[in-house]
Amino acid sequence: MTALSIDRRHFLSGALLTSFAALAGCTTPAARGTSAAIPFRAANVMRIADSDDYHVEWQAEDVRRIAIYVSDMPSPMLVGQPVAQGNGTGSATIRGLTPGSRSYFTLVPDRGAPLVVADRALHISGIANLRDIGGYRTTDGRWVKMGMLYRSDQLDRVSDADMAALERLGLRVVVDLRTQSERTREPDRLPSGSHPLILDVAADGDGSLGGDMRKATAAIAAGKGVDLLTAANRDFVALRSARQAYAALLRELATPQAMPLLYHCTAGKDRTGWATAVVLTLLGVPRDTVMADYMASNRYLERKNANTVSALAQSGSTIDPASLMPVLTVRTAYLQAAFDEVEKRHGSFDAYLRNGLGMDDHFLNSLRKTYLC
Repeated sequence: MTALSIDRRHFLSGALLTSFAALAGCTTPAARGTSAAIPFRAANVMRIADSDDYHVEWQAEDVRRIAIYVSDMPSPMLVGQPVAQGNGTGSATIRGLTPGSRSYFTLVPDRGAPLVVADRALHISGIANLRDIGGYRTTDGRWVKMGMLYRSDQLDRVSDADMAALERLGLRVVVDLRTQSERTREPDRLPSGSHPLILDVAADGDGSLGGDMRKATAAIAAGKGVDLLTAANRDFVALRSARQAYAALLRELATPQAMPLLYHCTAGKDRTGWATAVVLTLLGVPRDTVMADYMASNRYLERKNANTVSALAQSGSTIDPASLMPVLTVRTAYLQAAFDEVEKRHGSFDAYLRNGLGMDDHFLNSLRKTYLC
């Protein structure tokens, strides 16, 4: 394994980096004169501790060397000077990138097709759980494209600085999965160039998320937060309003003019969590990867949740902060409850997509063609 530490500024002198015209996140084999598939079995990017430096890791099969190019666009970068090079399996720390810009890294192998990866987290302070759902490998060796679909928590706390960062994503559609009361109490701040789409998942709910909030509050106060969230995840599959909302979201994903698209609820973990699980599963991402993406909300929401618990303690509320944590966080059992409900009602996930959400093979294959490399 190779480990490199690279300062991009050393490579930029006299070099003109040009973006290759291709679909976001990958390039066609014909464009590179090869019929080979993407050879990478693993690839990951993480920004280093509030800096503009990144750590990139990769693992490729039957590859001797790779070159890494960087761009602020999700289209593959295949010309110009690489910012790093390495063996088929390795890592590199890349420093000196453009402050405040999202960096996409094109991994170009000496055989096979290239892959574009980026840090999934957007690191926007007022939107703690905003992340790209791309960059995951499917069971058949394809990859979910990056820069097209984003999951998020609430958008009412977006500062002007946050908005500037949000607008750089070029969003065209923002899908709001919340209830009317949530939307009225905490209305979205939308980036310019985007338009809203309201899909109220819990409109038919009663006693769980989006239903009678007095019942929900009473359940939390009684220490029944786990039961509340478990029931809510079952509702994401069972409720008519949920089926309609998630079906409408998938139809929107099939609209080319809607990309890039962001969907969100309040915490970006429950209604948004199931939306993400549905999309990634239908694209062929393994269940353990889907679950890991779901559980990552706990890490991204840690500071936000701590502030919520602190505010509760200072408010004089009789609710024990410990009773709130099962509602503020996610557990594997919550998402599993939704998958179990799928099996109970439809027999399989494929049957849920077809009979529960009304999607046929042609439509599903079209989505896979759009969002997979």
